[in-house]
Amino acid sequence: MTSLTACNDDSDTAQSAAAGSTPSKGADASPAAKANGIEKLSAKEIYDTGMKTNAQAGSFHEKMEREGTKSDLRLSATECVGTVEISEKGSFEIIRKGNDIWAKPDSAFAKGLNSALGESAFSTEKWTHGTSSNALMAKLASWCHQEQLSAPDTLDAGSKVTKGKAATVDGQQAVPVVLTEKGESVTWYVATTGKPYFIKQDSTRDDMQDLTDSDFGGSVGAKAPSGAVVEAPAA
Repeated sequence: MTSLTACNDDSDTAQSAAAGSTPSKGADASPAAKANGIEKLSAKEIYDTGMKTNAQAGSFHEKMEREGTKSDLRLSATECVGTVEISEKGSFEIIRKGNDIWAKPDSAFAKGLNSALGESAFSTEKWTHGTSSNALMAKLASWCHQEQLSAPDTLDAGSKVTKGKAATVDGQQAVPVVLTEKGESVTWYVATTGKPYFIKQDSTRDDMQDLTDSDFGGSVGAKAPSGAVVEAPAA
């Protein structure tokens, strides 16, 4: 289990300041959608199937929130578009298309990055461009968690997870898979009608976030931004 754990903790360096961990349209689950039988599988099989089904969709819309951090992103294995907000650090817009990455911070985030870098490399008036070979830009893009599509997560065989009863989650029928350790828990929900998409994660753990996935197979629409663009500094 790796892809949905939270990202690196923030620190005072420019790279870790940029480091990522990430009610909406339904997961192909309308009143007419047919039951898919996913709830008959084991807890591990349900989890693995949900993650694999999301990857097979090719793209989705993900909203993430944990204490002090939230993101709203559309992503595929090669594209990502959206915003990330970090409490007391600010926010930034992110676009990724292939190896190209563009970021545009708000004033607070730009100030923090520039202070750590010792130069005025980021501006609220310009997009900063780099590629995945640039460590700083790669850190910013890591918030997209595109590995969910290229290498969907699976539970370890020894994971102590349990299967709950199907329930309505954000208007959709879903079956929960629950992992409880040391008094904390994380629950993953997989749709029981239509395709068995993973649609939601609820967590009480500090190292894992709450998130929802939706709009499976929709267009991400990543493209180079218009307006002024500057190249990212080496980091």
